[in-house]
Amino acid sequence: GLVTSYEQGYSWKTAEVGKELNKFLLEKGIVVVSWIWQAGGVASRTKPIVEPEDAKGLKIRGGSREMDLILKAAGAAVVSLPSNEIYAAMQTGAMDAALTSSTSLISFRLEEVSKNLTTGRGKAYWFMFEPLLMSKAIFDKLGKEQQATIMAVGADMEAFARKSAQLDDSLVAAVYQKAGAKVVDLSDATVKRWQAIARTTAWKDYGEKSENCAKLLKLAQKTL
Repeated sequence: GLVTSYEQGYSWKTAEVGKELNKFLLEKGIVVVSWIWQAGGVASRTKPIVEPEDAKGLKIRGGSREMDLILKAAGAAVVSLPSNEIYAAMQTGAMDAALTSSTSLISFRLEEVSKNLTTGRGKAYWFMFEPLLMSKAIFDKLGKEQQATIMAVGADMEAFARKSAQLDDSLVAAVYQKAGAKVVDLSDATVKRWQAIARTTAWKDYGEKSENCAKLLKLAQKTL
């Protein structure tokens, strides 16, 4: 819920939060070559998962500790399992719904075991940061011209990645519609309701991990 659109996500690169995150990663020996984001949605075999109350009583895979905290607060029973087991779990009814990236919603063929899809088109409360990273030790051994070339290519790749991710957000809707599933998009108001839950669960949990986490969280909220 900290990132709700591609515009906002890609603004991190030059925003305070991005600069602070970049500084932290450099200290850990990591160079961010490309800042890449990908939206996701929810595939469901029972009913559409749109509003937080829709999750109540359902067995759902959030895919991360943070998303699980939000789902639990919404009243869902959290299911933890690897991505490659989602299909079988939904097929047997061991799981009612799963959150994952638009690309994974397609590649895992979940449209075969789902009746509903909540997309990441337009607005989403589920975004994944998928940067291209490089070892600082290797980067520092290169000449200035080589470093500049790598960073220039990295910046070019961001535009390609953004366009491709947004194409997948549209493609996943088409794939599920073709399979007969009901496809729903999220409104700003709905995303804000999920964010309200995130503030008291996932955000609070992350902010309490360390002083640096609290700082990053505060800076991230400035981009909302």
